[in-house]
Amino acid sequence: MSEAASILTIGDELLFGDRVDTNGPWLSSQLSALGINTLEHCSVPDNIDLIASAINRLANASQILLVTGGLGPTKDDRTRKAFAAALGDELIFDQDAHQSMLTYFQKREAVMPKVNEVQAFRPYTATWIPNIHGTAPGLNATLNGCDVYCFPGPPSELQPMFGRIVENMDLALKCNSPRRIMELHAWGLPESIAGEKIKDLMDEKDPSVSILIGRSGITARVISSLNETSEEVIVEIKKRWNPWIYGSNEETLASSLGDILNGSLATAESCTAGLIGDLIGQVPGASDWFLGGWITYSNELKQTQLGIEPNLLEQYGAVSWQVAKMMAECACVKSGSSVGLSTTGIAGPTGGTHKKPVGTVFIGCTKNGSTEVREFRFTGTRDEIRIRAASSAIQMARLKCLGLVENQMCWQHGSVFR
Repeated sequence: MSEAASILTIGDELLFGDRVDTNGPWLSSQLSALGINTLEHCSVPDNIDLIASAINRLANASQILLVTGGLGPTKDDRTRKAFAAALGDELIFDQDAHQSMLTYFQKREAVMPKVNEVQAFRPYTATWIPNIHGTAPGLNATLNGCDVYCFPGPPSELQPMFGRIVENMDLALKCNSPRRIMELHAWGLPESIAGEKIKDLMDEKDPSVSILIGRSGITARVISSLNETSEEVIVEIKKRWNPWIYGSNEETLASSLGDILNGSLATAESCTAGLIGDLIGQVPGASDWFLGGWITYSNELKQTQLGIEPNLLEQYGAVSWQVAKMMAECACVKSGSSVGLSTTGIAGPTGGTHKKPVGTVFIGCTKNGSTEVREFRFTGTRDEIRIRAASSAIQMARLKCLGLVENQMCWQHGSVFR
């Protein structure tokens, strides 16, 4: 038997493609930190026979099987029945599990609906796992020597429940050594250049270094046993990716800007339509330094709300270096902020011209009376262009706050500079 874990996610929506599985990747990362390898991810629809078959197959190949979804109170929640079928058990009503559910509703001064009682049933040889964040108790049993854990699907319920049962994974924890996982994030650095800068570090096995691309930009993932060498590699990556690197693990571009911003920030957004403000608003404590901003899609609002001069719009157009500059400066003046950030561009899929194709975005940043404007040519879908523009704007503000010369920067996605 492989000393590894498998993950089974359940739900028609995962197979139809209208929902993306986030539980599987999250569980894999948690297991990896414990030194437990993930052997397989598997998704099956809400079908008792298919769920039971998958449980049996994965249990025969793994020491640990983590199952998510299908523990709700509705007719299409079939994990309990499927788990019982895989175990060869009947379902029995657990009075303690039922009482825990009643307590959950009582604490919220609510009455538990009759339909929820089905969640108190468990396979005869299984035990139930308390759920203090929802109504569905988890389930645990041994099948063919494999420890099987069934969790509710909502991440807000699954994640704290997993945290409480980790200590019960005695066999896996004895057989494996915990690993350290550190992710270092950068924005504005092309993958090819990022890889070239750290290619010699990617040859080692401990720590192992890999590169990932996502909404956070480019990420260097460092996985190691707990040793001093891993810290040396982390320091070296930070040095080589400077100044594009902005944080590690759960840190974001917006939080990194807040950490170094000595003052306040206001935004004036056109093509990003409030996305910069949304990214900043996700940072706890952002109200200490983010004053707010304007979403000025139309030329009329650019004039009436920000005070953009009509002749600039007429002569250069809304998507221009001149308008981006004035938007950033007006954001500072009207808000009283020390930093102003602006975006104006063409997110597509229509509206582009030969001189200003789709993906053209001007970003302006004013700090203490000094304004920088950059022209970008982003690629991708409308949403991708918008997120790239918003993230590049925040990185631009971050670099300006650090006092760096931005025309020496190399940005992602085919930028054109001014």
